[in-house]
Amino acid sequence: MGTQSTPTSFMERQTIREQNEFSYRSTCEYYNLPQAHVAARATESSVLASATDMDVLAEWLFVMGGRVTTVQLPSGQTAYTLATTTWTDSPKYPRVPVFVTVVVASDEPVMCEIAEATRTARKAVAA
Repeated sequence: MGTQSTPTSFMERQTIREQNEFSYRSTCEYYNLPQAHVAARATESSVLASATDMDVLAEWLFVMGGRVTTVQLPSGQTAYTLATTTWTDSPKYPRVPVFVTVVVASDEPVMCEIAEATRTARKAVAA
């Protein structure tokens, strides 16, 4: 997060997690991003959001942009993860990385925008 030094005490780490959670909630509220069916956990370096609906990932992609990657999981599942950031207008709360993940059946079709974002991310990695 920004130029802060590595936190050493539990209280310092907790303060950073709370600031990251505040940045995430503020972004959701400011842009009216979906919060239902999302479990979000702030860490010291990012926010990890797990959603049960691909529409959540799509809305974050549409509003905040970012890169979508996939991982094939056992049992015919695919995890789609959008790497993006929070919004901010305050130097006190710098942008925080957000990772929005949705797991779907591997044979389930996805929206063309998500498929395109996935292809774009693969091309960037290959280059």
